[in-house]
Amino acid sequence: MAGSGKARPPAASGSPNGTPSAILLDLVTGAETLRHSLELLAAASARAVVGTAGPVIECGVVVRQPKRSPVITGTSGEVIRLLEWEQEKGEGPVNDVLAGGHPVAVLQRSGDFRWPRYCQELQKANLGSVLGTRLRLEPDNEEPGDGAVPVRETTAALAFFAQDAKAFPLQVISEARSFAGLAAKSLQMALDLHNARSTASDLRLALDSRTSINVACGVIMAQNRCSYHEAFSILARASSHRNIKVRLVAEDILERLPEGPPRAHFGH
Repeated sequence: MAGSGKARPPAASGSPNGTPSAILLDLVTGAETLRHSLELLAAASARAVVGTAGPVIECGVVVRQPKRSPVITGTSGEVIRLLEWEQEKGEGPVNDVLAGGHPVAVLQRSGDFRWPRYCQELQKANLGSVLGTRLRLEPDNEEPGDGAVPVRETTAALAFFAQDAKAFPLQVISEARSFAGLAAKSLQMALDLHNARSTASDLRLALDSRTSINVACGVIMAQNRCSYHEAFSILARASSHRNIKVRLVAEDILERLPEGPPRAHFGH
């Protein structure tokens, strides 16, 4: 569910590429996967807030997408562990933000009793305060009409962690919320890009699969002098008997051809 912890990259101070907008542009231009985009976002967020807060700040990010496991990453393994714990137990400031309770949630461990089990986890990590802020994303689809099932939306949040129990006063909260607005726009672009890539990949896989089945049916038709429907029935029976997908049965047949399996090319 989560990626491995990574050390926070050094800030690119003194360089035009060190500005928040330039760094967040890398979420789209410099990342091949959604997890990589989120790692860049976590690092950029920590750098953006650390100058205001003063002490060392760690950052994590959580993205919940419909019908998928949450994607969680952060600037340290401990941050990732805490965010995973929240998602599993359903208790904590980031979980509250993701559930739509408040756009921002601040926890000062020494005097906060809203999430007692979570405070114990913070103590184990030697952390004193947490700031969670929602990243406002666009709805996944248009609003449903009368009687339609409500749309399940993608939700996301940033989480900032510090050892100091008073690391997030109002000024820091304001800075974090301002940065979250820019981060949300950049994350939205990254999500759109990665979803488009995933859709294109799924389409290519479906086309390749359909081609393998059709060619295998052609081989069966030639060998058995039967119709396409009969050839596909033979494939389906073999699939059921071997308890594997029809596509895999078809690919096995094509692998056995003297000239080897034909290769489809759909924009590869």
